Amino acid sequence: MKTYQYFLQLMRFRPRYYLTDIAWATIHFAMLTVTGLILRGYFNGLTGDAGVSFTVLQAIGLQFVYTFLTLLSLYIAVMASTNFQQHGMALLIRNMLARILQMPAGQALPLEDENRRMSTGKVISTMRDDADETLTSVIVWDDAVATGVTAAIALFIMLQINTLITLAVFIPLGIVIFIAQRLGGRARRYRQASRKATAEVTGMIADMFNATQAVKVAQAEERIVQRFRQINDQRRDAMVKDRLLTQIVDALSGGTVDIGVGLVLIFAAQAMYVGEFTVGDFALFTAYIWPVTHFMRTTGNLITRYHQVGISLRRMDKIMQTDEAGSVVAHHPIYLRHDIPDLSFEAKTNVDKFEQLEVYGLTFQFPQANGDDSGGIQDIDLQLSRGKFMVVTGRIGSGKSTLLQVLLGVLPAQAGEIIWNDNIVTDPAAFFVPPRVAYTGQVPRLFSDSLRNNILMGLPETRVDVDRAIETAVFEKDLAGMETGLDTVVGPRGVRLSGGQLQRTAAARMFVRDAELLLFDDLSSALDVDTERVLWQRVFAGRNVGEMPTCLVVSHRRSVLRRADQIIVLENGRVSDQGTLDELLLRCSEMQRLWQESPAK
Repeated sequence: MKTYQYFLQLMRFRPRYYLTDIAWATIHFAMLTVTGLILRGYFNGLTGDAGVSFTVLQAIGLQFVYTFLTLLSLYIAVMASTNFQQHGMALLIRNMLARILQMPAGQALPLEDENRRMSTGKVISTMRDDADETLTSVIVWDDAVATGVTAAIALFIMLQINTLITLAVFIPLGIVIFIAQRLGGRARRYRQASRKATAEVTGMIADMFNATQAVKVAQAEERIVQRFRQINDQRRDAMVKDRLLTQIVDALSGGTVDIGVGLVLIFAAQAMYVGEFTVGDFALFTAYIWPVTHFMRTTGNLITRYHQVGISLRRMDKIMQTDEAGSVVAHHPIYLRHDIPDLSFEAKTNVDKFEQLEVYGLTFQFPQANGDDSGGIQDIDLQLSRGKFMVVTGRIGSGKSTLLQVLLGVLPAQAGEIIWNDNIVTDPAAFFVPPRVAYTGQVPRLFSDSLRNNILMGLPETRVDVDRAIETAVFEKDLAGMETGLDTVVGPRGVRLSGGQLQRTAAARMFVRDAELLLFDDLSSALDVDTERVLWQRVFAGRNVGEMPTCLVVSHRRSVLRRADQIIVLENGRVSDQGTLDELLLRCSEMQRLWQESPAK
């Protein structure tokens, strides 16, 4: 898909804004030719030369009318272009974000190279800077049309007055602008380097915030600061080059009007002396230098931007991770002026009822830098029936969390088969969602929002039992101690909550969805013994009356292992053994070792 096709798609998205901008920008710039005619008539009237003459009051009145109309046209054009840009930006960001959310979590961000995915900071930089660069480049086409019409009118009038002076003035100016535009191409390359360096800095800042604990544990603060200084130095060098060359280009481009006035004086002096060029003609030529030279600069800028914006489009397409070219500019509803539609709520039906989960040969290996596969899971088999409590246990790095992530489609299975109620699941990421499945990860993620919104996550409060979810998560006493209750804002990543409160908030978020199958990844790791005991008691409380959902739990705690109907022991990514706790303690050496090392309670 060519660059101009992306532009056309964006133009068609909000055509009324784009066409309004072109029309009124053209009117605004074309009216600049009127002021030249007014000045020519006024000064010719003062000197007694032929032409339409104006009195002082008439000239002032015309200038007031001209000013009002130019301001009006400018206001309409600016409002139209701003609306077009904001709607276009919203569309691009919406499409990129939607694609990220559609992808399995392990593949949500695109590959930067063969073994590394793009950082969050770089993705944000692309959404912000490259989307803005693309929409700005589209708007430049409006300016090119508007200034082109104005320049054509101005040149036509000037050529009618004096062809030689017109050519003598604008040929040298064209050369100056050509030089400026040639330098402008290099300036934009420096700008790209500057933005790339800025994205590196932004990405590292995000990574440092995400890995603060790991950095402290590794005592790597000095090395991190040293690396941060290094990429900041690279950013500074790139920005100095960018700013210096930009200033040179701006000086050349901004000085074209002054150069043009000087050329008019040089070439018009003799013609004025012999009476072939009037003071009014001089005033008109001086007034027309800006619109004509501005068109030359805009055209050069348009050509350069057209080539440069291809880089931004490729970056955004990379985030889309699809073979369908142009998906980043595909039209979808956005809601800048209208109310956001209510989120859909899918009540649980008999179709969602869980009976049996079967997994055969499930495999996923993490790629390593040397091309070998290391870590992950290999040939995992398991069968889980309705109402059963299955625990997956093993050493650190044995593949417990990876198993849940592959099962949910967070990581893509490289082999194996998943069967739900005798039906093969081809897209786990789309299938294993509420009301079928709910999941709480080992490190729960909360948004900087209220507890209510973090628990509901878009669910209508009137359709779910929030109080029961909070009680099951053993969170009611904590909530009672908070001044604003469910309206308490938890801060970024839930920093205003303790580790236990954060996990129980995530548990309440899972329970409120009333899912058929609950997946816990070491949920009780941040809970004290008493709180954990109460939580599991409440989870199991409905078991005798048929309300107990099926659970698949990753844990190494004895209290959880004792409750298990079935235990799967993982070792180096494979199933070492499986059975009841008593069976495994008799025959499985790995289970015996895990039991001895697990907490006594």
